[in-house]
Amino acid sequence: MKILMFSGGLDSTYLAWRLLNNNDDPDGVHIHYVSIRNDCEPLWKKEDIITDQIISYFKSHHFKFQYTKSKFEFFGQQSVGFDSDLILVVAQKLCMNAYGKKIDVLFGWNPYDLTRREIALRSENHITQNIWKALVESTGKQHVINNQLQFPLLDWNVTKDIMLKEMPKDLASLTWSCRQRIDSPCGTCHSCIERKYYEVLNI
Repeated sequence: MKILMFSGGLDSTYLAWRLLNNNDDPDGVHIHYVSIRNDCEPLWKKEDIITDQIISYFKSHHFKFQYTKSKFEFFGQQSVGFDSDLILVVAQKLCMNAYGKKIDVLFGWNPYDLTRREIALRSENHITQNIWKALVESTGKQHVINNQLQFPLLDWNVTKDIMLKEMPKDLASLTWSCRQRIDSPCGTCHSCIERKYYEVLNI
């Protein structure tokens, strides 16, 4: 089974679309969205809406998959750290209840993410992978759960320009990237800058 940790952004939506178009795993694909609600960024407000719209799109195209979601609230906190740390814990719980000869957990990180210093340092020091290995070990199901996270977009070297070229336009238009505003893109956060750059390439 492939478990995709989904956000409704361009990257994870492209990865979900590609997986569902080429669903060769006999145990299927499980898509899970984690709503991390806090005062630091309003992104979750938009994600809560668009994830349901994107899932409805997949269902309308008769893709076969499982879908679940969870939410965590951290209101009143100045910082909640890396979303991925919490998402890893959720992924562990999903794996403990999944059935399959092999369970892989997939993240939609793309090559541009590694150009951000904080992400690059975590990658160089294997922080995310080490957290995941410890979580897998604590399940007692190491023989089933892959203790190596999967980052297909990194392996395929797929950047946003490729995603925008390959994805159906109506699906890409549902995704949201801005981390600062939910009415219109701020144009200044790292997600907006990256997406705008690649959208210009596809004009």
